[in-house]
Amino acid sequence: MSLVTSGMASVLRRCAAAAVFVAGVAFAGSSHAECVLNGQTIRLIVVSDPVFKVMQQIHDNLEKMACGKIELTVLPFDNLHQQVLLNSQNTESRYDIVAVDLPQFGEYKSFLLDLTPWASSFDKSDFQTAAWDGVVHDGKILAIPIQPHPEIFAYRTDLFKAAGIANPPKTIDDVLEDAKKLNNPAKNVAAICWNAARGTPLGQTFLQTLGAFGQAPIDLTKNGDDYDIGTIKPKNMRPTIDNKAGVAVANYLKALMPYSPPGILDMAWDERTRVFAQGGCAMTYVWSGNASAWDGDPKSPAYGNVAYVPHPAGIGAPNRSTLGGWSLAIPTNLPKERQELAWKVIQWLTTKEMMVEYTKNGDCVSPRHSVSQDPDVVKRCPAVKAVDDFASAGEIASWQRPPVPELQQMVDVLGTQMHEMISGGKSPEDAVKEAQRLIDRIMRKAGYYQ
Repeated sequence: MSLVTSGMASVLRRCAAAAVFVAGVAFAGSSHAECVLNGQTIRLIVVSDPVFKVMQQIHDNLEKMACGKIELTVLPFDNLHQQVLLNSQNTESRYDIVAVDLPQFGEYKSFLLDLTPWASSFDKSDFQTAAWDGVVHDGKILAIPIQPHPEIFAYRTDLFKAAGIANPPKTIDDVLEDAKKLNNPAKNVAAICWNAARGTPLGQTFLQTLGAFGQAPIDLTKNGDDYDIGTIKPKNMRPTIDNKAGVAVANYLKALMPYSPPGILDMAWDERTRVFAQGGCAMTYVWSGNASAWDGDPKSPAYGNVAYVPHPAGIGAPNRSTLGGWSLAIPTNLPKERQELAWKVIQWLTTKEMMVEYTKNGDCVSPRHSVSQDPDVVKRCPAVKAVDDFASAGEIASWQRPPVPELQQMVDVLGTQMHEMISGGKSPEDAVKEAQRLIDRIMRKAGYYQ
């Protein structure tokens, strides 16, 4: 037997074994994933979010399952963004698969491969509607969802009961009324944690809360209670910040300050998650993927005592939580001979079986209904079923952070103006007016209108 033949035989033996048993877990019905790589190498560049951290954790087993080598480059958000943009300028892509945050499609879509020829036969019925709609732009399927998750609202059921609060907050007014009863500095328990740090954290807070007031940040076309982001034209790019909803959001954020923990002006995603998990606040806004910090930790005071609702609404608007998170796409500058392999790997990584496996290792997110309703998954990850229920009720959307190239500039402006406002440097009205003026200047400079 030649060395080549011997090597191939070895690969086939590993594939057969891996398809049946990986890390002590049988994968029934996963024949479609058998030997997806067949001895080849696949290269992914992704973000340091839960699902990709899990892939790092079970990397060796993933390679055994795939029967090949998986080069996994995991970067912080800003570094990933920079590298994806730099890679798009290369003659030939250094990566087969890239991770894309839902709002980034507006910036990336010109250099992402249209997956429609392959994905048109892909069964999308198991995916939550908002998650699937988020990857379709100008009629093209640009990616497959793997970890899209919304920012939701978490509250301590035990603390609510002790304070005599019978129902979870459904509106902004409810949040403020409950905060008065829950705030307990003497016991080091603040009423609410939220992102108030200058820049992106607070900028996103404003946009997502603006959505809870029923208002998009730019002049998108209305579609019932929601907005169309599938086709955004230059006329849709005018900012819609300086209005009744915008001022109401600014006033709400200012009103939260007395009920927030010390250091709120520097609080971002990781800090609010940590403080809530350690019992430092009674309510918090949280990306659902971070809920495992308490749902999966029996030592947390919040363990077993947390329930979830969509973003509380304002000014009679419907409840809406903002969808963000990650999908897998293929760069257009990937050589044609590697594109089908990349597609096969994306299919495999987003199967029900693989998504269930991710939840066993700490990733409590799934855009698939079948995974979110799995009793074992729900036991591990209560937030998964809550999110699926919100999705089925139409309470999740992604228009709050529309996929336009200037989104990060908008976030930067809002994060600066609102931070000055909650710090006491300017009024809510002035902060909103200045944010509108600066974003309008950005859009005019980009040439959308004069």
